[in-house]
Amino acid sequence: MRNALARDFLPAPAKRREVGFLLLAFVLSRLLVVAAGIFSMQIRGVEQRADFTHLLDGGAALDMWYRWDAGFYATIAIEGYDWQNERQPTADMAFMPVYPLLVRLASGINGQSCAFSPYLSTCATVGGVIVSNLALFGAIALTFDLASRRFNKGVGWRAAFLLMVSPISIFLSGVYTESVFLLLVALTFWLIERDRVGFALIPATFAALTRSVGVALYPALLIVAWRIYRQSPAITNRPRLKGLLIALGAHLPLIAFGGYVLYMGITVGDPLAYFSSYENAWGRTAGSFWESFTVYFSGADVALLGWHPAWFDLIFTILALVLTVFTLRVDGGWGLFALFALLIPIASGTLVGMPRFALVILPFYIIVARWIGDRRSLAWVIAYGGSAALAILILSQFVTWRWIA
Repeated sequence: MRNALARDFLPAPAKRREVGFLLLAFVLSRLLVVAAGIFSMQIRGVEQRADFTHLLDGGAALDMWYRWDAGFYATIAIEGYDWQNERQPTADMAFMPVYPLLVRLASGINGQSCAFSPYLSTCATVGGVIVSNLALFGAIALTFDLASRRFNKGVGWRAAFLLMVSPISIFLSGVYTESVFLLLVALTFWLIERDRVGFALIPATFAALTRSVGVALYPALLIVAWRIYRQSPAITNRPRLKGLLIALGAHLPLIAFGGYVLYMGITVGDPLAYFSSYENAWGRTAGSFWESFTVYFSGADVALLGWHPAWFDLIFTILALVLTVFTLRVDGGWGLFALFALLIPIASGTLVGMPRFALVILPFYIIVARWIGDRRSLAWVIAYGGSAALAILILSQFVTWRWIA
């Protein structure tokens, strides 16, 4: 089995050429992202505020990635969690541990020094950019192969290119968890596609320790286990036993997430500290599931874009829910993952940040890629042009300290 799995990861010469082309396209897309970021800062200027900090070296091409939550990930990678050091609830409780740990390893931080710069924040930013871009390319390559095998090469290429022009490109290449999460989700479904469901439990578990919505892989794994059990011949119990074992293993993401949250709660003396951190540390009062939607029609001020209720978030959420219906029709496991990955943040009582939650649902890229393949050029313009336009908008707002999607 190990040899078979190794062959899956070691592509034939023809596949190596495809990977080489993907790599070239990926590098060009990242250069365009950097160029657009530098251009935005020069043309629009950068908002100035006491808590809007910048890197002390590295230039604009590196500083553009050090925005908003990137500072938290960098600080965690350098100093560890405040809640762990201070033994009380702190703002960094909202950030899961896998990504900061990878950033620390990639940064080469050793005590109070590293190889990249005399400034540890610069080291952590460089490490974060390295981790995120390696993970992003891995996710693109796996998505290409997954879509190609499930449908055809055309769908594979289109899905890969959609990921490269994703509206959240700035987050996928920056010091954020999105790309690592995408890689882990892609690896989970890629292994399931090859009937390596036992191995798929490993990235699924780490996904739950990268972003809280990683637990949305739990129902997807359960449905895979049910398929294995149901399709097994009645005359033998061995395949059915495999289905039962996979069903038990499917609980690993829940156990990992719950264990980490419990450990956090025990450390700070409040078992529910993780769930109340948004209100206590960030000052954001959560509402109910329905209030996430009704607030837009309650007479409250609603902006087009912004931190608080914004039409952009509502529109994106509705589109994502519609896309989930199509995803369920294609693959039940993919669809359940998409559904729960949306319902979890919606249940917090706010739609703020929903574009980022929706755009790390990997199957969406494959479903859209499949859809535009059977349509005329207008669908291509809407998919790629719309995605690229949103990417530029979000990137420009992000690097100039104006808005975080």
